[in-house]
Amino acid sequence: MKFRFNDVGLWIIWRSFHDALLIHLLFCCVWSVTSMATLKPVFNKTPVNVTFYRGETATLPCSVSNLGSSSVVWKRIDEPHVLTVGEFAFVSDPKFSVKHIPFRDEWNLIIDHVEPQHSGRYECQISTKDDIVRYVDLNVINEPGHDSKHVNIDGPHLVEKGHPIRLTCNASGNSRSPTDINWYIGGKRLYNELNHNVRIITYPRSDVNTLYSELRITKSDTEDSGTYVCQTTFYNDILKVAKHNLSVIIADSNQTKRGTMADGSVNSVKDNKRPSSRNTENASRRIEIAFMPYLFTFLVAWCFAQ
Repeated sequence: MKFRFNDVGLWIIWRSFHDALLIHLLFCCVWSVTSMATLKPVFNKTPVNVTFYRGETATLPCSVSNLGSSSVVWKRIDEPHVLTVGEFAFVSDPKFSVKHIPFRDEWNLIIDHVEPQHSGRYECQISTKDDIVRYVDLNVINEPGHDSKHVNIDGPHLVEKGHPIRLTCNASGNSRSPTDINWYIGGKRLYNELNHNVRIITYPRSDVNTLYSELRITKSDTEDSGTYVCQTTFYNDILKVAKHNLSVIIADSNQTKRGTMADGSVNSVKDNKRPSSRNTENASRRIEIAFMPYLFTFLVAWCFAQ
């Protein structure tokens, strides 16, 4: 026996399913809102003791989960006024700001160009009825007395047209590696090109506080001649540069002088004033041919004389 539902029966079943789904979604929303309202804000695990060198940008971390409608307040414990509330700064000093990173629930206090007088204990507070607090200690120390930051470029000074150019810049800091290296020629910054004729590869060596950058030009042209500049930026915004003069020469040119090429070989142009061994041999043969008639005449005369 087969059961058949008419249109009215199908509509009743669909409406029942639809109403049940709406009720389920409404229940989930109410439960979610209720749960969020009942969960208390908590601090996530972050460092509570940070150290920076003078002139750096100091970051004091603070991460809060389940913040809800509450706000994060930063203040220094030895000062009565607050520094920041939420993302807004409440001090006239532009060095202070807050960096909010939503996906990590972070509300970090930022101090630009930090100085030793900024050292001390800071308070990250959640503005609830109980005022939940976490303390962060900031230490600011001076750089070593000597400045050992340096930048230098290694590479050839003469390159034949069509040959590759390879220059290496290494920048070292006295306490940590530089943050960036940029290449320039004639005041124009160089970038990686889509056709791979210009390639810039940068990599750090944290064990020696050095940042390396290699500039490669696959096929050189005379337009690549000039003064190459390697500019590096250190963590306290100090800029240092190194310069390197390079000439791209045409191999067949008479003006080419002896020099070190890109591949390390030595290029020299023959001096026209100095005869080669081949020229000397040719000259000797010409002299022999010129004296042959005289030698033949002498031999004939000597035979008749006998």
